[in-house]
Amino acid sequence: MAQLQGVSAETYATMARIRETALVRFDSLFTPARMLWDEPHLRRFHAQFVQRFDDGKGDFFEKFRKQLEGADDETYQLAGEILYVQQYFTDLAGHPKKVANVRTVLGWSAHPVAIPEWAVSDLNEGVAGDQSFTIHRPYHMAWLAEFLIYWNGVREAERIGMLNAPARFAEVVKALPFPRGRHQPMREAWLHLIFPASFENISSRKDKKMIRDAFEGLIEGGASADVDSDLLGIRVALTPELGTGFHFYRSPVIERWRPAPRPSVAPPTPPVDDHIGDDPPPVPKLMLESVAAGLFLEPVSTMRTWAGLLTGYRQLIFQGPPGTGKTFLARRLAEAVAGNIDRVALVQFHPSYAYEDFVEGYRPTPSGAFALRDGPVKRLAARAAADPDHLFVLLIDEINRGNLAKVFGELYYLLEYRDESITLQYSETPFRLPRNLLIIGTMNTADRSIALLDMALRRRFRFVDLVPDEPPLRGLLRRFLDARAPDMAFLADMLDDVNKRLNDPHAAVGPSHFLLKETGGLSEAGAELIWRHSVLPALGDRFFDAPRELGPFAYAAVRARVTDRAVVATVDAGPEGDDETDRPA
Repeated sequence: MAQLQGVSAETYATMARIRETALVRFDSLFTPARMLWDEPHLRRFHAQFVQRFDDGKGDFFEKFRKQLEGADDETYQLAGEILYVQQYFTDLAGHPKKVANVRTVLGWSAHPVAIPEWAVSDLNEGVAGDQSFTIHRPYHMAWLAEFLIYWNGVREAERIGMLNAPARFAEVVKALPFPRGRHQPMREAWLHLIFPASFENISSRKDKKMIRDAFEGLIEGGASADVDSDLLGIRVALTPELGTGFHFYRSPVIERWRPAPRPSVAPPTPPVDDHIGDDPPPVPKLMLESVAAGLFLEPVSTMRTWAGLLTGYRQLIFQGPPGTGKTFLARRLAEAVAGNIDRVALVQFHPSYAYEDFVEGYRPTPSGAFALRDGPVKRLAARAAADPDHLFVLLIDEINRGNLAKVFGELYYLLEYRDESITLQYSETPFRLPRNLLIIGTMNTADRSIALLDMALRRRFRFVDLVPDEPPLRGLLRRFLDARAPDMAFLADMLDDVNKRLNDPHAAVGPSHFLLKETGGLSEAGAELIWRHSVLPALGDRFFDAPRELGPFAYAAVRARVTDRAVVATVDAGPEGDDETDRPA
């Protein structure tokens, strides 16, 4: 398996360092000159922690400190290094929390060592999301200690042989008895950490089997008893299509093996006239609901409601703060209603946009003269009039940025009276807006220029509010990430945290910053880059006069807050059942 997309070379270098320390040299991750991962030190740690195992309720670190009480400095350091390894696989906790956890344990020593800079930096990434690495941490660490003690007792020649034979190594790892249970995710993660080229970054055995079953037709000779070998064969078969380093937990692969969650049931929406008069028939309900589901809107009746508003009243405006996907959603609605993108035209208003640009006006010709030219509204109106059996949609982006009274001119009248015509000021010919020509505008409510949207225009449009904390956008980012990048679901918690602190729907941060078409390479480092260069600038105007108030909205600060809450919620939920059912968070 090639390097996974979005996972740095440094991460794989640290995996190699863990392998060499734990399985070859038996020295120390943080202080290589000191022997720590050998059998005597491991047995001392085992006596303090595993033989005094505490699976009762309570904070892990409080119990862990009590178990290690009276240990020597080397045992405390080994405990911190084993914790470092146990946390390394998962990205659920986040960089600040991982570093703080290790430093906490090292700090219990009388002479604590520092975490090397490379180790601090490399904790910034995980390779998968799995809440069991928080819930079942003591079981994971206990299993790791017992495996390492076993490994130290294996003859050197046999160890060397297994390190050159991943399948044989896996047989031994899976055969090691561990009566306490709840260790399987750590066991699967250990295989990936030691042999990332042979074992997937998947800690759930159930998910491995689901993937194997979904792609069984790609396995030469069919499925075998070795699911990891089958997964490797599937990766080889899919690489020409998906490229090297693709993720099984990322789109477009995850949709092919994991059933999509069913949209939640919502209360019925108010009835809306589907169309008026002799218009073309409305768009099929099921098709609109399919579009809504594909956009992760809930309830799925949302797109049908919008289509009803648009076809019933012919003019509609999407309004909301930046980042809520107003233009994208408006375009998808326009395409769904028109039935063909060729029957959709898009214009963008700005302060210098004029009636002559929008309706008609004189333009210079190559000969140096001036000729009367039709604008986009007249051109689309002509097409709509010539094809009354279809709907046409004019999409006006940033509608409130233009001088609307000047841009629309006499069209104000025609927006309300579609069956009548009016004489245009340049061509002096009658003109009307066909009934099958619909108009969608988008408007940024964070923009102070919305005051320029006069009441005459407001009366002629219906308005749809797109606010991150209200349906249909509430939970959209979470649904998107759960479906296409489940290990990055913490980003939804981060946006929720920011918007709760802002407490202003018109300044809220929308989900579109992270609604990436290609999620294969999305990583924590990539998310932090987006946050720094997209989310924070979006908040810049609000705190222009008080830049220090942006501090609580920095990536690291928000990540730490949501991680602490997630860990508490996860632990409070309690470990239930066998981790055969553990799933990435």
